[in-house]
Amino acid sequence: MKPVYDVVVIGSGYGGAIAASRMSRAGKKVALLERGKEKWPGEYPTELKDCLREVQYSSPKSQFGNKTGMFRFFNGNSQDALVACGLGGTSLINANVALEADDRVWKMNVWPDEIKNDCESIKRGYDRAREMLEPREYPSHYPELPKLKTLEEQAKSLGEDFSKNFYRVPITVTFEDRINAAGVRQYASTLTGNDCTGVNDGSKNSTLMNYIPDAWNHGCEIFCECDVLRIKKCERTGRYIVFYEWLDDNRTNFAKESHNAPFFVIAKTVFLAAGTLGTNEILLRSSAYGLKVSDRLGKGFSGNGDILGFGYNLDHFVNGIGSGKIDPDKMKAPVGPCITGVIDMRHDVDDVLKGYVIEEGVVPPAMGKSFQIVLKSGSTIIGAKPENLTYSESAARRWRQVKSAFGGYYTGATSHTQTYLIMSHDDNTGQLELVNDRLNIEYKGVGASDTVKRLNKVLEDATKKANGTYIPSPLWTKPLGRGLVTVHPIGGCSMGNDGKSGVINHKGQVFVGNSKDVHEGLYVCDGSIIPTALGVNPFFTISALAERICEYAAKDRGWSINYELVGSPIDYNKPLVSNEHNEPDLVKRPRNHELEGGISFTEVMKGYFSTEILSADYVTAERQAKSADSTMQFLLTVIAYNADTLVDMDDHSAIITGTISCRALSPDPLLVTRGKFRLFIPETDKVDSNRMMYNLNLKATDGRKYRFKGYKLVKNGKMREAWEQATNLYVTVYLREDGEEEDLDEVNVTQEEEEEDTRKIIGRGILQMSPFEFLKQLTTFKATGSNDLSKIKAMITFDDFFATTMLKHVFVRFLPLDYPDQKPVPKPFHHKCRPKKSVYEITADDGVKSLLFRYQGGRKGPILLVHGAAMSHEMWSTNLIKKNFLDFLLEHRYDVFLVDYRLSPTNPACKDQATLDDISLDQAAAVKKVQEVTGVKKIGVIAHCVGSITTFMGLLDGKIDGVGCLIGSQVAMHPILGFWNNVKMHLKILPIWRYVFRQTDFDVKTSPNANLLNKVVDQLLRFYPVSRSQTCRNALCHRASLCYGTLYQHENLNQQIHDNQHTFFGTVNLTTMQHLHTVAQKKLILNHQGQNIYAKPENIRNRLNFPICLIHGEENVVFDIMSTKKTYDTLRMINGEDNYVHHAIDKYGHIDCWWGTNASKDVFIKALDYLEETQHLWGYNAGQPKKDYRDSSSSDD
Repeated sequence: MKPVYDVVVIGSGYGGAIAASRMSRAGKKVALLERGKEKWPGEYPTELKDCLREVQYSSPKSQFGNKTGMFRFFNGNSQDALVACGLGGTSLINANVALEADDRVWKMNVWPDEIKNDCESIKRGYDRAREMLEPREYPSHYPELPKLKTLEEQAKSLGEDFSKNFYRVPITVTFEDRINAAGVRQYASTLTGNDCTGVNDGSKNSTLMNYIPDAWNHGCEIFCECDVLRIKKCERTGRYIVFYEWLDDNRTNFAKESHNAPFFVIAKTVFLAAGTLGTNEILLRSSAYGLKVSDRLGKGFSGNGDILGFGYNLDHFVNGIGSGKIDPDKMKAPVGPCITGVIDMRHDVDDVLKGYVIEEGVVPPAMGKSFQIVLKSGSTIIGAKPENLTYSESAARRWRQVKSAFGGYYTGATSHTQTYLIMSHDDNTGQLELVNDRLNIEYKGVGASDTVKRLNKVLEDATKKANGTYIPSPLWTKPLGRGLVTVHPIGGCSMGNDGKSGVINHKGQVFVGNSKDVHEGLYVCDGSIIPTALGVNPFFTISALAERICEYAAKDRGWSINYELVGSPIDYNKPLVSNEHNEPDLVKRPRNHELEGGISFTEVMKGYFSTEILSADYVTAERQAKSADSTMQFLLTVIAYNADTLVDMDDHSAIITGTISCRALSPDPLLVTRGKFRLFIPETDKVDSNRMMYNLNLKATDGRKYRFKGYKLVKNGKMREAWEQATNLYVTVYLREDGEEEDLDEVNVTQEEEEEDTRKIIGRGILQMSPFEFLKQLTTFKATGSNDLSKIKAMITFDDFFATTMLKHVFVRFLPLDYPDQKPVPKPFHHKCRPKKSVYEITADDGVKSLLFRYQGGRKGPILLVHGAAMSHEMWSTNLIKKNFLDFLLEHRYDVFLVDYRLSPTNPACKDQATLDDISLDQAAAVKKVQEVTGVKKIGVIAHCVGSITTFMGLLDGKIDGVGCLIGSQVAMHPILGFWNNVKMHLKILPIWRYVFRQTDFDVKTSPNANLLNKVVDQLLRFYPVSRSQTCRNALCHRASLCYGTLYQHENLNQQIHDNQHTFFGTVNLTTMQHLHTVAQKKLILNHQGQNIYAKPENIRNRLNFPICLIHGEENVVFDIMSTKKTYDTLRMINGEDNYVHHAIDKYGHIDCWWGTNASKDVFIKALDYLEETQHLWGYNAGQPKKDYRDSSSSDD
């Protein structure tokens, strides 16, 4: 449904269908909203069990049943009502009688003056309705109907006054195969008499067969299962906002949420035609919400003087029960349409209020058995039996009762029962009101009136003259309060001259309060507008008034209604007029998506939304919103038109429709005008993670537009964590400008991209789902398809994909291992062009050669980057992350050097055993070469892990000279291992590997073709103990964890770098590892012999008295954070605090401080700040005044 139309019509009975047809013929874009479902002939119920499924019951105290059921029963005070619900309204189950109101009715004072003085417009209304509905009498050449013949005989028995007023009534039934006035093919009546539950032979001229298809043929868009709740007028625009609840089977499981968070559609003109009871309910609720209407609303209700009675066990064969599924040709006689004859007692009385009509009726076959029981018991308890019967007459009556008891309701006494229907005049003093937000009918004493008693007496006389027992309506008994039931409720929104005398004017426009002013675009055009009982079936008069109202509505706006009949059969594949076009804001089925084997479900989530916290800190936003009680909730329905497509397509997408309630954004619910859901999209910025994404375009009732982006992040963890991840939605809402269209197809959005333009962000929050709501959600899963097999397949496909994906994240340790050579070639990120690379060969004092690389990005620095153990300089320059540290420094105009020392897998010396003491010689050679090439006395060094340890060693023993600034990453002078590394050290795993298994090295890289020992190790390492949510399937990751401990927090890495670590890691040097164990045991850097020749106070005082920054991830499990803190404290204790800084990086581990997706914001910037703060003390800028590098006017070139 589009969010805005020219005209919205509420209801599809006579008034609504006429308004939809006429406004569409006037060239307007029209939406028709119907509470019930669309059902066509062949789909209507005939058996009791099917009928009971279609019943909905409503009273002030309770409401139950199917809210879209065809039969809607209202239990009031002394007055009950039965109406229909479905596309076609009450025309689906009415008795088809098309009689005009008595001319004197129009002269009654209850009508506005314009009605009383404008008979021609009423006549035009009748004529136009007659042209479309095509009523006719039961044909004389058709088979004789026993019930019709019986009524005629009863009229004669009552006397001349009655017999002269008997005639065959015009009914909206087709008696030959034909194309009707709307171009719809109809078929001749098979005379089943099933009118009251829906005629399945296609002969009933309901609005579903004429006005509604005519409306569709002229461009009207029809939406079923839309229960309109209320109407609001937007004072700013003058347009009307129609709030409705979508009664989809999935959403009714969340009845409260669905009712409280309705959809809406906007129009300049609204025709309210939801039936008398529906229209009054909508306007009463609208009034409670602030719409100004007359105080007369709900007053002047009438049951149209409806009286029901039964003539039981007559002498005449009546055949008054519908044939149901029985072939009419096999019946003793045809039943015929529900009503075919009338005794019209309106015209011979002086007082129009004493007029009435008597019509015969048909009992639905679904009620046959219960009807038989009611007749039997009713004849004994409340029946008025015939008197002065002869013996043979009494015997015949008893025999018919016996036949009925054994032969069923198509035989004996039941088949000799006439159903009477009377329409008369009551006093129109009933009242409709809302009680507990439900409609209540209050009409005390209506059944105790003299008119009701008099007319029941007439029926009793007619019955007794046919030697039958008269049984009044069971409700019309003293124990049940003399209540009545009506199928023709009218009034409550009556016409009047002003708001004091009525609710609408003669044109159907709703009065503003009690004044003569009207809501220009708000019309009512159903039975509720009639201010008096008509004494006859009302639908034809309702149709005439609706035609008149449409005529005036078009005339007032300068619209022209084309009344010319279509003249040709309707083409259901191509209407004459179509308003369908590419709407950017429209939830609709994607093109080329098959409807076969689809899946849908409904979801409710509730939480808190902050308009104060605009950063991507969702937890803080939630806390702030809780403090302000700023809530948000949604009720969304996800629809995948093909389950295979949802699972197999790369973006796993489906559409979303629904509403969002958030007072911070709108006082009314926000409508999802277009939405896309994606199921388990691989999260490229995080390892082994999937997102469930919700991208929605929202529209508020005041016209403002928003963009809702939400995601659930599912990653590896325990079952409890998986539950939390699947039920927590992280929400961001953006403001959308007019004409601005954003791509709903975007899949992965980084946090950095989320924060690029905070000017458009309205707020953030977190929504959650309770276990109870989750259980209800499970009941909403529904498969669609042409047959049960396709539905089952769709459900299995979806369930398998969902469960498999979730369980993979829970039981990741048991999944097949991932090996590097099984992965596709990584796709590097695009980076800016780097300066030309220079390569230098350096030689350490022990003769080992290494390579030094230079990228001269400017005249800052120079900086030497030193990698960790078993890694190359690619650690700093990899293009597998969006922003690496090398390019970060180059962007800030630094002259950067990178060394591949002897532990680098690219250095041939990596195969030789080396101690930490040996490695420090490489760092000394590198520093010396940088000084030589640049000509500076003091350079900056950034060293990671083993590179940091060996740099500190070289500085402390004097081998490294000329460092003016040092940033040490994760460890420094005091190697203190994490818990599990300590455990491994005490378990002597390294000596076992080296001396028991006689291995000289340990290669972090592995493959499925590794030797038996490594295969066993790979399998055992599945169960290597890691902290929360750090499990994965990567065999290299497991082996690296064995060597060093878990090197990163998985959620900080992107998938590419995690899958391709083999491009960085090399063979682990066991001598180096043994030396590391030695220093770790003492928690102090020592030489290979275990002597403390480095971290002596005098060395620290004399050689480390320059700017040093230490960076450590708080979640680092390789080296405990106390490692760098102890070094930091030692430096400050010996040299004072001026030169030293320590940064604990929240939520980071070891190497993710340099490889993390968001490391450029969280870590790089801290390193850069320190370099810039101290650059006046070393390098190219040594001795120059201190400058603020954020000042763009300063230049370092």
